[in-house]
Amino acid sequence: MKRRLPAVFYNPLSIVGGAIAAINIALIVALTVMMILTKHAGPYADIIVYFLLPLIALGGLVLVGIGVMRERRRQKRGMPERRLPVLDFNDPKQRGAVLTLGVAVGGLTLLYAFTGYKAYEYSESTQFCGVTCHGVMQPEYTAHKFSYHAEVKCAECHVGEGAKYFAEAKLSGTRQLIGVLVGRYPRPIPVPVHNLRPSQDTCETCHGPRYQFAERLESHTYFLADETNTPWTVDMILKMGQANIAADRPARMHWHYSTTKEIQYATADPKRMDIPWVQSARRDGSVRTYRNKESKLSAAELAALPKRTMDCVDCHNRAGHYFRPPGLLVNALLNLKVIDPKLPGIKAAAVEALDAKYATREEAHAGIRRRIEKLSGPKPQIDKAITELRNVYDRNYDPHMKVSWRDFPDNVGHMYSPGCFRCHDGKHVSDDGKVLSQDCTLCHTLLTHELAADRLSATVKLMEHPHPVDIGDALKEGSCVDCHGAQQ
Repeated sequence: MKRRLPAVFYNPLSIVGGAIAAINIALIVALTVMMILTKHAGPYADIIVYFLLPLIALGGLVLVGIGVMRERRRQKRGMPERRLPVLDFNDPKQRGAVLTLGVAVGGLTLLYAFTGYKAYEYSESTQFCGVTCHGVMQPEYTAHKFSYHAEVKCAECHVGEGAKYFAEAKLSGTRQLIGVLVGRYPRPIPVPVHNLRPSQDTCETCHGPRYQFAERLESHTYFLADETNTPWTVDMILKMGQANIAADRPARMHWHYSTTKEIQYATADPKRMDIPWVQSARRDGSVRTYRNKESKLSAAELAALPKRTMDCVDCHNRAGHYFRPPGLLVNALLNLKVIDPKLPGIKAAAVEALDAKYATREEAHAGIRRRIEKLSGPKPQIDKAITELRNVYDRNYDPHMKVSWRDFPDNVGHMYSPGCFRCHDGKHVSDDGKVLSQDCTLCHTLLTHELAADRLSATVKLMEHPHPVDIGDALKEGSCVDCHGAQQ
């Protein structure tokens, strides 16, 4: 049989290296075809197909080169040329050995491909990110399981497609892994604000922003922290969008998209809570810059701050990992009658029990029981309240990692964190005197209704006093977060 390559290539090391290279090149071709046919390739697909497998194939070629050099040195020393074994398929022993070797190589190749793919698949799973690889992320993993995005894998938002972002995520992850191994990591783990990809690359692959042609009516029932847990219902119309018959530009989701082409802001705050500078570029071509009149930064210092283009996650920042304030949690339990709202003082006691400081989960469970058992009421309802509050605590707090809602503000809204009021606080003023208003009616209209005597009709009117108790002019002088926020 005529040899197609120089004799130096026919040595065991080069043959093994060539086989490794050939198998991995075949896998690259097969996986590339799969990625082309798959609508949404996995976040790690690029790095495996275009980095990891080529690296292994290159390793095989390196083995080929080493084998060639060793064979040349053998020949220079006058050693006889290597001869490949002569196979006689008429010999049953040789035929059986070749078949056995072929089946073994083929089986190992298939096993290699299957285990490699399953390892790649598992490395994308939420279980891997939240428990196996990053045990310190247990609180975020638990919160994710109870979020709207529970079916979305961690890597789809925190890594996304593309080798560039994979490399960035893994470099950051390597530093974090070292910190975990040596026991040096912050508690709680800070939100990776600066590592998140733009929402156009993640959120908007599913969500849009979608067009919105109507306002939305919402109703929220709160329970006051008094002895009778007085219910207080707020109906509101959220100004999500407006009807627009223009076919070339339908109305987009809320003001930030419907009238504005781009909004930029500047902040040196790692959590992006303090925003002293905002600039909006309107769709009509006008540009207006707002500065916080109470900011102590000079014009030069403001100009030096890093600028960010506003996107969905600047407000919808906890869409995958909610740590709810205790007031909201207890309101939900009372609304659903999971906890009996007739238990005297249960609202105040439950909030106090959930938000107390505890060193361990066991101490928290004991503290919740101790606080709720002080209430008067039927024992079955008391016991059920204790059980439900313990479950809620376990989903929203973690004493070991020092996790609570206070460390993870949700910027949708403005009651428990600055949220909207980071910009819309009445303090951001443009050069021509325009103010980013704090007026409630800018984004929603609060309603109240009165049923007629026959209960067949109702009168709907604007709510004059959007607070369950009279607090004077505090609503005009401050923000909701001043009383309800994490710092209180």
